[in-house]
Amino acid sequence: MNAMDPLVAGQDDLPAKDQDELLEAPHAVGLASVDRIDPDSLQATWSPLTVHRLRARVAGPDPEAAFGSLLDRWLARTRADTPGQALSVSWPSRDTVPVRALAVRGFAPINVVAVHRVRPPAPAASSLAVRPATADDLEALVRMYERLVAFDAQFGWVTERASTGERIRESVVAEVLPHQWCWLAEVDGEPVGCVVVEPPARSGWIADVVNDSPVGYLGVMYVEPSARGRGVGPALANVAHGRAAAEGVSSLLLHHALPNPFSTPFWARRGYRPLLTQWVRHPV
Repeated sequence: MNAMDPLVAGQDDLPAKDQDELLEAPHAVGLASVDRIDPDSLQATWSPLTVHRLRARVAGPDPEAAFGSLLDRWLARTRADTPGQALSVSWPSRDTVPVRALAVRGFAPINVVAVHRVRPPAPAASSLAVRPATADDLEALVRMYERLVAFDAQFGWVTERASTGERIRESVVAEVLPHQWCWLAEVDGEPVGCVVVEPPARSGWIADVVNDSPVGYLGVMYVEPSARGRGVGPALANVAHGRAAAEGVSSLLLHHALPNPFSTPFWARRGYRPLLTQWVRHPV
């Protein structure tokens, strides 16, 4: 796998965590785990409440067959048969040879971790006003964040929960605004879009997926439907990329939903490409 994508970290080892279960099959090894998420947390908005995960490595003359055998052993001992649960396997996006083993077992690619090697953006002429967000923008930021969640919920992994609005507000107040990596775009003085980046000091939770550092994480990008097609998204991305370049960030990471018809072409045009693909199966 390293030869296919040297940016994917940890491909030569499979470090175990305390609760991982070791699974083995011919030419394949995996670690199975279960994430159980507090339904009142913000994380519960971005994930099912119970996620059965498999981290795998495969080799040999037939990687698809090896992967399939490992998946069968995992599925035979995994109970994910109630609503609110899901099965999840993340796989290097460029390593396509084994992935048919996932598809024929009912898994679908739902999300991708994409990576952008940061370079100073070329100057772009724009009449849009893009400025750092302030405490006075709290309501606008919360509103756009909530609309982003509602839109992403269509694609099967994100869920609007009773606590989502309150948790978003708390996050914007305690984490987004104080770290000053958040920008608003305005048209005629009205906010029409926002972008939020987690700087390297706050991106450690995802930095170990990529062979690069320092790493930032672009966590939120939203443009109001009435303003789409007017250059708002590119203007926001350029500002975020410029700040990242000025601060010495080497790569930016983000998640986007593969079924979202706007995300993949937009981020590809901004220089992002798939690093890891999340394959998911929900109980029927």
